[in-house]
Amino acid sequence: MHSVIWKDLGFFVRCLKGLPVSRSMMLSDEAFCVSTGTESENWVYCPEEITDINAVSEAAGFFRERGEVFMWPVYSGGSELLESAGLVYAGDLAAMTLDPGRMKHESVSDEVVVGESGSPEEWAMTAWRGFGGEAEELPENYREFVRALSESESVRLYTARYEGENAGVFAVTSEADMMGVYYFAVKPELRRKGIARAMMSEICRLAEDKKIVLQSTPMGRKFYRNFGFSELFMIPVYSTTDDIF
Repeated sequence: MHSVIWKDLGFFVRCLKGLPVSRSMMLSDEAFCVSTGTESENWVYCPEEITDINAVSEAAGFFRERGEVFMWPVYSGGSELLESAGLVYAGDLAAMTLDPGRMKHESVSDEVVVGESGSPEEWAMTAWRGFGGEAEELPENYREFVRALSESESVRLYTARYEGENAGVFAVTSEADMMGVYYFAVKPELRRKGIARAMMSEICRLAEDKKIVLQSTPMGRKFYRNFGFSELFMIPVYSTTDDIF
């Protein structure tokens, strides 16, 4: 199951790597850095134990030159090398899955409508608010990132509307045997109105007979567990700051 999670994460980060706004650098045959030009959507993907201090220094320098914060999920071992290069432990992502037989197709309120996003600008604004940003502070580089993401053949963006207002967002990637879920968020002022459950019910419908896979931040774990997800293991995440979740 460990490999399933990393296969999904690798698929997603490679999608980001292929965006026209992104820049990347290979660290090994499998490991690489991805900069999307934003303040938050930057990754190191390394599906192997970290043993090369030079690669760690190169990755840190890659993002330092751009003035960007990044996420480095640790597959297996190597944390001491990351710390020796000046990176800090920022917390854990919970690797979680939902099997087809446990999916819930719940009836939802007529006040909540979930569908593919027609406007990258509106999706970006809703996501920004959902993850704690102030509406007036939406950066132009984040708009450009979402615009590029919306044109990707591998990622589909969805928006939930509540009483006619954009309320929540998520994105999915789909492979032959699994569906990955990313950027799942609801605006703070519209939480506890059934919007998140409506979005997850729609994800279950979209997944059909595929396994649903995600990596949850601490804030979302209780919701996913209550919906039926199994928590498989924790993924330590390193960065230049401990404030990334």
